[in-house]
Amino acid sequence: MPVLRTEAIALGRTDYSNSSQIITFYTRDYGKIHTLAKGFKRSSVRSSSKAVDLLTYYQILFIKKEHTSLHTLTEAVLQNNYPILRNDLDKYYRAACMAELVKEFTVENDPCEPLFDIFVNTLDGISTGANAIIRLLFFEIKMLKILGYLPEWGRCVNCKTGIQEMTEVHFNTKEGGVLCRQCHLKCTNGIFVSAGAMLIAERLADVNFQKIERVTIQPSICVEIEKMLRYYIASVLNKGLNSWKYLKVS
Repeated sequence: MPVLRTEAIALGRTDYSNSSQIITFYTRDYGKIHTLAKGFKRSSVRSSSKAVDLLTYYQILFIKKEHTSLHTLTEAVLQNNYPILRNDLDKYYRAACMAELVKEFTVENDPCEPLFDIFVNTLDGISTGANAIIRLLFFEIKMLKILGYLPEWGRCVNCKTGIQEMTEVHFNTKEGGVLCRQCHLKCTNGIFVSAGAMLIAERLADVNFQKIERVTIQPSICVEIEKMLRYYIASVLNKGLNSWKYLKVS
């Protein structure tokens, strides 16, 4: 059985025994994995240094099992625990939303380095920088693009008319994007969104991460984009995210 080393973010954990847990990681080299962490459960001050915390960046060592998806964690060396997140509930819940998105949208053993990189970089950005709302929106849109879920936002999916001159469009998950006023009459599902918000969301998909700190978006537009993304993500997953209950949308 091979022993593998990789960078990882802890996404979730469940108790397995009095001293062990099953920990889900998103890793740079192996994608999402589940590991049995024997003796890693935080049960006392003495063992706390070995415990694995959620939303924390590690260098891990694990034994890859061939006939099961549950591997054995042998080492987790802390790289960054993002301490500011622990003292700011809004930032923490936005980071938790990112972790839940990665957990829900990815499958086991399917590595994606661009997603891992944007995940780590956005965690760091939310923790240490400003504009946590914009950074989460940016992550959601980038993740959808990287994983191939990005809808058509810039033109009507039916007649292909650009939305630049429109004031409002109809966004429909089943149709795969926006519909102009005329084409949406044939569809009963979906939501109305201002064309301006859709165009800004489309531009965010192409923004380089290093430039995101320079991006400013009006709060009302952020609310529109966030509501649109929640509608779209819930439609794709066929459920909402648990973390949404802690993130209020005006």
